[in-house]
Parts: sequence; C-alpha cells; structure tokens
Amino acid sequence: MSLCDASDALKEKYLNSIPLAEQWAGFIWPGGVTSSEKVIALKDMEFTEDDVVIISYPKSGTTWASEVLSAIAYEGNTEKLKMTRMDERVPWIELDHKKLSPDAPLLASERGPVREGKKQVWFTHLHPEYLPPSVREGKCKVVYVARNPKDNAVSYFHFHRLTTFMGLQKNLSWNDFFPLFCSGYICCGSWFKHATDYWKFCQETPNAKFLVYEDMKADLMAQMEPLEQFVGIHLSPEQREEVVKHCSFDSMKDNKMTNREGLAGIVGDWKNYFTVGQNEAFDKLYKEKMAGTGLDFKFE
Repeated sequence: MSLCDASDALKEKYLNSIPLAEQWAGFIWPGGVTSSEKVIALKDMEFTEDDVVIISYPKSGTTWASEVLSAIAYEGNTEKLKMTRMDERVPWIELDHKKLSPDAPLLASERGPVREGKKQVWFTHLHPEYLPPSVREGKCKVVYVARNPKDNAVSYFHFHRLTTFMGLQKNLSWNDFFPLFCSGYICCGSWFKHATDYWKFCQETPNAKFLVYEDMKADLMAQMEPLEQFVGIHLSPEQREEVVKHCSFDSMKDNKMTNREGLAGIVGDWKNYFTVGQNEAFDKLYKEKMAGTGLDFKFE
C-alpha cells in the first residue's frame, strides 16, 4: 500500500468528521454550507458578460484572487472596497444559506450580490460539470486559480483543523490527511482532476483564463495588465499600483473585510510537512496524473 493510498477505515473516519457530510455525484460535500439541492438549482442561475467567476480548488488562493479582481472591478478604488465585506462583494455560488445556523449573517449569494463595481465577481469550487450552464458556455468571464498541490495540500490540511463546517478537526494529523488528499477522498474531490479538467476547460472555453498562484505571488504587478485586459477594465498606472499595494498579504491580513480564514500564502511551506517518503510518493503520483496534460507547477 502506497503512502498516497487511504485505507477504508481512514476514509470512514474522515467522512464522519465532516458535519452533515453529503455523498453525492461521486463527491463529499460539506453539508453545513452547501447541498445537492443548491447545486442542482444552479442550472437556473444566469451569468452574463458583466460577471467574473473565480474558480479554484479550496485553499488555492481564492481569497487573494477575489480581492485582486474585486479591486480591478472597482477600478482601483480600494477605499470603497474596504467598506464592504468580501462575502458580500464576492458571493460563494454554491453556498446554501438554509444550511447555516439561524443567527448567521445573510450572505450575498442568497440575496443577490452587491453590484457596485463595473463587474460582479463570484467564486466557486465546483467541478466543471456542475457549473451553471451560462458559465460553462463562456457567457461570462471565468478565471481559474491553481496552486501547486503540495502547498495546496498543507493549506487545506490547516483549513480542516480550523474551520467549523469542516469539523474543526484539531486531532487530524498530517499523516492521516496526506493520503486522503492524494486519493481525492476529501471535500471537493481530487486536486488532480480539478486542476487538469479546468486546464482543458480554459483551453476550450471562450472567456476563460488559467491563472497560477505562484506566478501571482512572484510578481503581481506583472499579472495586472493581462487580468485587466481579460475582464475588460483598464486601470491607470496609479490605480494599478494602489491595487497591488492593497492586495499585499500584509495589507489583507490587517483588513477585517478580507481576512476570511487567515492568510499565509507561503510558496514552499510544504517542506515543513512532507516527509522524504511522502515527497517521493507524491512526486510519483504527480508524474502519473499530470502526464500528457502540458500542465506543470513550481514547488518553491
């Protein structure tokens, strides 16, 4: 048995640790925040050229990309941006408010978004086959954000330990999480399938762009103009500089409107968690899963 393989007992333990977990369509869904009913209903949700949908595997830099694209949509007006919570500016498409506690704040995806920018930005973790038809057909702009899977795994591990709807799994060990992530027996399924399916989607779908987290982290300024051109909004050099400053990790950590679940975003942090054996097993799996896709990632 490879280090990347999850035992049946480990899978059962994981499933029982997710509050109200729902197994549907081959995936595990965190039933505290979403539902098959909500996802099925998305077929009637219409998106247009005024919408920008960010798609990512969980913990791939979604919060950061959401703030960058919000700032572009607000034409660099970061002061106005600071007046509205991110969950209002950038609604989570598959969020089912009925699943939240009665005293939870009403979130924008349940009441209609705050459309104050030139574009409305949304986010989702759905696999391509469950996207609203208008998104699949390229009627809006789609930005897929991908992060190298080793750092993605570590960040998702912490998310499980710290987040209520993932069960606040304080006793979850990295050695248990590693095979669950590798095998795809986890909320949102396989990272490999998600990333490679969307790599193909972005190549075949009009109005879709594949964005790599590590490239943004290395030089956000260099990514700005291509992003602006893609969404159809032009910023002045001064506005662009303000957006980059506003979207620095230090700035976002101090901003109560953006810091949804904490930000670290360190490239190469996986080295503090992967054992030599895990790294070797993962490299072998990565080579097998990514073969022939033309997609590759920087791990440090």
